[in-house]
Amino acid sequence: MHIGTKWAQLARRHADKTAIIDDAGHWSYLQFGSRINRLGNALLGLGLVTGDRVALLAPDIREYLEADYGMMAAGLVRVPLDPRLTRNELIALMRHAGVRAVVSHASFAEKIAGLSAEIESLGAIITIGGSRDGTLDYETLLAAASDGALPEGDENDLAALNFSGGTTGAPKATMIRHRNLMAVTQNTIQGFEIDPEAIFLNVRPLWPIAQVVMMSYLMAGATVVLGGRFDPEQFAAQIERAGATRTSLVPTQLVRFVEHASPNDARLARLQAIHVGGSRIPPTVFERALAVLGPKIGVLYGLTEAPVTCYLKPRQLAGDGRQRLSDSVGQELFGYQIKIDGAADDTAQSGEVLIRGGNVMAGYWQNDIATSVALQDGWLHTGDVGQFDAAGNLFIVGRLKDVIRSGSSTVIPKEVEDVIGQHPAVSEVAVLGLADVEWGEAVTAFVVLKTGQSVSEIDLQEHCRAHLASYKKPRKVHFVASLPRSHYGKVLQAQLIAEVLG
Repeated sequence: MHIGTKWAQLARRHADKTAIIDDAGHWSYLQFGSRINRLGNALLGLGLVTGDRVALLAPDIREYLEADYGMMAAGLVRVPLDPRLTRNELIALMRHAGVRAVVSHASFAEKIAGLSAEIESLGAIITIGGSRDGTLDYETLLAAASDGALPEGDENDLAALNFSGGTTGAPKATMIRHRNLMAVTQNTIQGFEIDPEAIFLNVRPLWPIAQVVMMSYLMAGATVVLGGRFDPEQFAAQIERAGATRTSLVPTQLVRFVEHASPNDARLARLQAIHVGGSRIPPTVFERALAVLGPKIGVLYGLTEAPVTCYLKPRQLAGDGRQRLSDSVGQELFGYQIKIDGAADDTAQSGEVLIRGGNVMAGYWQNDIATSVALQDGWLHTGDVGQFDAAGNLFIVGRLKDVIRSGSSTVIPKEVEDVIGQHPAVSEVAVLGLADVEWGEAVTAFVVLKTGQSVSEIDLQEHCRAHLASYKKPRKVHFVASLPRSHYGKVLQAQLIAEVLG
């Protein structure tokens, strides 16, 4: 199904029900659908045609969603951009995508000024929050456009170019078709057990592919509350005010939230699930979160190339599941298939995680070589290393490219991170393999200490020696104030190395 067809259904089926709540008020499915159609018709009225790419650079506001869904519903290709990128980085991505138009926000005026002279393909810039410097005003454009039905599209049309959230290499644009998005939302609704009575509070940035979780709630006829910037100290009160039954956090947000949360907090009584994904949750953090929140944490696993592939339901972490599954990402959702490369289905052997199903991307935009490496015989090669337990639950144990080969031995960074993370003075840790003349790669730890705590490099090395084979202990420990992370919570390795080692 095409997303435009689905939005037309939702506007009819849930016409008077609240779809979106933001600072401006409540917006019904009919009102929201009308503005989606207006945005789509406005873009088509500018001369854009099916398949044209439109960049989206805006804060976490309702208009972002209107533009996002309106582009796709009109048969155009959304190109969401990370607002944290520099102007030069944004220009490089938009050039690569060959964007024909940009929908941005007045707060990003410096980043979009003069773009038409920098990007040959660009024909129009639309500004939310007031036009300037020759750009078109978003609200004026919508007011002049029709909210009539958009042209019917095909499920095989390209819906989005999502730049991958890689931590080491250059970003690549994943091609997502309408049928991919529909597969993701259908299986997420089923796997997360979303019903129309759900109230989903969003405090995550809207730009990445992670927002398909929020779209799944809307596709199910539920209500989405746009909560703005995440504030760990106020989050419990915000959940109570919104009447939220569901929310979503990245691991770094979960860490900060549980620091300010207390067991049996009455403000969280209605909350059923906190979906957590993007990067793995350190065991000590997970244990603390479960102790404070109880079995309300649902763990998801996916990639930009294959969104929301697995889910571990909160109730599975009750009872003995707390110990057995606290490091698992659950099982693949209905309609998807996972196998471990080189491992028999009934073994616990580790290997590369391969995914097949309707959520898998069509390939990388204008990058046939990368596509041929990632997609082989119908399977997506994720680069993640994983293994199954006897019940078919998936455990991610590392990344192929992150495996450290020190001397003649192989070290999985996760093993070392887990041990260092158990030290009472340690708040966060990242373990990398850095080039070394003698060893090829040297196990190197970057450690953030808890406030007011201290520990020496030798103490941490001895701590590791007591729990791991000696060759796995870090040969060097760097103490840092913080670990640079992507929105998904993944450590930005190249940035970390540059900041510490120059």
